[in-house]
Amino acid sequence: AGEKPDYIPCSFMLFFNLQNQCATDTEFVERQLDLGLDAFVHAGYLDTSFHPDVQYSEWTETKDGEVFFCRRIDTPKGPLTGRVKQVGGWPNEGDFPLMKDWIVSRAEEVLVKPEQDLEKLPYVLGEFTDEQIGKLKETAREAQRLKDKYGLLMEGGWKGTVKPGDQRDPGVMGADAMAWLSGYEDVMILSLERPELIEEYSRIIHQWNMRQIEIYLDVASPDLIVRRGWYETTEFWTPEAYRRIIYPTIKREVDLVHEAGKKYGYIITSAFLPIIDDILASGIDVLIGLDPAQGKGTEMHEVKRRFREKGRCLWGGVSGAITVELGTEDETEVAVKDALFTLGEGGGFILSPVDNVRENTQNAWRNTYRFIEAWKRYRTVW
Repeated sequence: AGEKPDYIPCSFMLFFNLQNQCATDTEFVERQLDLGLDAFVHAGYLDTSFHPDVQYSEWTETKDGEVFFCRRIDTPKGPLTGRVKQVGGWPNEGDFPLMKDWIVSRAEEVLVKPEQDLEKLPYVLGEFTDEQIGKLKETAREAQRLKDKYGLLMEGGWKGTVKPGDQRDPGVMGADAMAWLSGYEDVMILSLERPELIEEYSRIIHQWNMRQIEIYLDVASPDLIVRRGWYETTEFWTPEAYRRIIYPTIKREVDLVHEAGKKYGYIITSAFLPIIDDILASGIDVLIGLDPAQGKGTEMHEVKRRFREKGRCLWGGVSGAITVELGTEDETEVAVKDALFTLGEGGGFILSPVDNVRENTQNAWRNTYRFIEAWKRYRTVW
């Protein structure tokens, strides 16, 4: 809410290093609490299914010693076909999802060709069945128990990990889905040459988002709805294209969440200064992922000034990959101190490594412990 807390909280937006050691979400939350962190709980997954009229098939092909994973999705509006080259053992049997970062660089044929396939896309994004909504209700019930027991924040709409066999990465998103389904070169070019086409692409995904948000608000009632926007930076979009194509969808989602009396979070970690006024104008409550080392155009003083003027919150402040995983303990402490003193003034800040701590090395763990120790030492300073 942009208010000044009793101390600056620390909540790891992603923490695969620890999460991979835990059998359940409950164990993961409680082990974070044991470290003294201000953990949050996920409302749970909202899985989705293809439209009932869709037929799906996949197979592998081998050519010149290389393996290709292929799929065909037959919709009432015609087929979609895709082909992904296996690199480093991925994809593999049981792990060939529709949506994943690793697809982008391996795609020999993208699944959704925007100039010819958009009318087929709603059949792929699919529907939310009573069974899937019921499963979310079950996981949300356990999340609510943890929330009430420990006084935690509950988040819905995005979850940091997916089961390998899942066809999609569940969650509220926008251009991330375009990247996974269509690569990015064509999307970027078309956003300039035929913006109405990519505007329609964005609208289709947005309608899917709105249905997800409605279900999360109705079934789970989380405190915070989060949209992932890693691929919505000015590394991919001109400010003009962002304002026309991306901004309107975020604004409508924010309005829906605010009507329910909840908060809206937006994950964007790099190159957002040219669109910072648009991000703030959309009404988001918290920008998740400010990375001062790996992110481009993420100067902490300027970002803090702009967000403090609007009474909005920032979540992040230290690079997980560069500082925590690859740096030294002293460098980690300096980065934590800088983030707390720069971004914590007046409230409206949650400390976290950005995006993640995932490398299971002695160095990463030493720095993680120093990160937490430094936060506890300096968290009451403004």
